[in-house]
Amino acid sequence: MRPLNIPVLALILVVGAGFGAQMLETLAARGHTLPLAGWLTTVVLLVLSAVLLLFGLPLRRYMLESAERRERPSFAPRRHQIDLPTAYRTVLLARACAYTGAVVGGIFAGQALFLLLTGTGDPWRGILPTAAAALAGIVLAVLGVVVERWGQLPPDDGEGSPEGAGAGS
Repeated sequence: MRPLNIPVLALILVVGAGFGAQMLETLAARGHTLPLAGWLTTVVLLVLSAVLLLFGLPLRRYMLESAERRERPSFAPRRHQIDLPTAYRTVLLARACAYTGAVVGGIFAGQALFLLLTGTGDPWRGILPTAAAALAGIVLAVLGVVVERWGQLPPDDGEGSPEGAGAGS
């Protein structure tokens, strides 16, 4: 599996910001009330970030111990264990969080910028919670990229390794 493409995530974030700003512009032009993010949105995104970190740390510890054992082989039992399906699911969760954070963070960033530039809405009840949700979404995206990189296999363990080529014959 190829690692996440950072420029694509940045493009998703920018397109989401444009969509969020345009959505509020259209609703304001038609005289509708503007839907704003509340503090609960920020809390949910931060809890999702904490869950991702909770699942990612054992993967990180295992990969660090594996790298240490490649440099200095040992017959001592492993201190950290993780099975392959759990590691794969953790990497998939990280990828999903990266994309979700980019989309949600972009939409809320666009909405916060619209509210800030137009002067619409109360700063404490509208702009601040929306900006906090945008920041929490961006944090989720960055953490998703970091945890996904933690699960990356070394170049010699992949499909193209010379040891793996002769294993199937």
